[in-house]
Amino acid sequence: MKNLLLIPLLAWSLSNLCLAQNKTLFRIEQDGKVGFINNTGKIIIKPQFDDGWGFDEGLAPVRIGEDWGYIDETGKVIIKPQFFQASNFSEGIASVGVYFNKRKIIDSMVGYYSYINKTGKLITNQRFGVGSSFSEGLASVLTKDYKHGFMDKDGKIVFFDTYGHFHNGLALFKTRGNMPDSKAGYVDKNGKIVIEAKYRDGEDFSEGLACVLTDKGAGFIDTQGNVVIDFKFTYCREFSEGLAAVYIHDKWGFINKTGETIIEPQFAETEPFSDGVAIVRVVETSKPFAKEERFKQGDNIIAVKESLFRAIDKTGKFILPAKFTQIGSFSNGLAWVNLSGDYVVHGDVDSWGYIDKAGKIVWKTF
Repeated sequence: MKNLLLIPLLAWSLSNLCLAQNKTLFRIEQDGKVGFINNTGKIIIKPQFDDGWGFDEGLAPVRIGEDWGYIDETGKVIIKPQFFQASNFSEGIASVGVYFNKRKIIDSMVGYYSYINKTGKLITNQRFGVGSSFSEGLASVLTKDYKHGFMDKDGKIVFFDTYGHFHNGLALFKTRGNMPDSKAGYVDKNGKIVIEAKYRDGEDFSEGLACVLTDKGAGFIDTQGNVVIDFKFTYCREFSEGLAAVYIHDKWGFINKTGETIIEPQFAETEPFSDGVAIVRVVETSKPFAKEERFKQGDNIIAVKESLFRAIDKTGKFILPAKFTQIGSFSNGLAWVNLSGDYVVHGDVDSWGYIDKAGKIVWKTF
């Protein structure tokens, strides 16, 4: 039946395992079943589900047979399995795939997307081809007549257009998508342009600032469009826990909100700080900087990295040795880690686990 669904699925990918989500419980797989552990590695919910994602707002989507529902942190089913797909809750609402009446197949589709609250009740009668998570009271949707828009929590379409998620009250938009001559700006929750599209590119707002790219370089603006940190970097990323990664002289480092360098540029790759820790890859000084190569291995896309990953604290001190192929962001003391020899960009990792901030493996798949 899954093969008959032609509208996009809101399925998890490898990246969802890697991202921090303020977790109290962590998803595991054992003998083909999904369960959950705490941050000491103790199994709290025994592996029993055919599939499942992590917890958000106290609930986790799980699949029993072909249908998805939700459990709480004791493993109790709170919303019975009845959907062909289920996403995590955000702001008290989750996007779900609803079967057509009597599970009929219509135009090669098994159903449509809609939204539920934590009792499992639909919050709107509208049917969508795509439904993203809520962010600051709005969710991006694709209507049944193929229009992109934003819906509020009352099920009302506030305005039609294609923007990103809202952060700090604003959403990034681009005049010509990812075309080379496209310009980036920002709109408010009414769809009104508040920062004109004059930048070569931009990031979402985070902690009151957004990284934007100009012909001069990359810097940061506030929600009024004022330049807060001058355009003196090659690239930059969003602020997280008071620090943002910046790229200069072919290396990544970290600055604070005044633009002061806190951790000197020295890394080939960085991830945002999470749980007081950032994942980094150190530049191999004995080798010239190498462009990343990718290749297909079965159904997986593999990247060739010239060095391994480790973690730093907010002073730049290394807290993990460089011995891991791939590490996710830390949350509640643990991080997902790839224990195979390949960096997987897209696909499945057979050998993986969770490590604590001392680098100790608290759980693994083998």
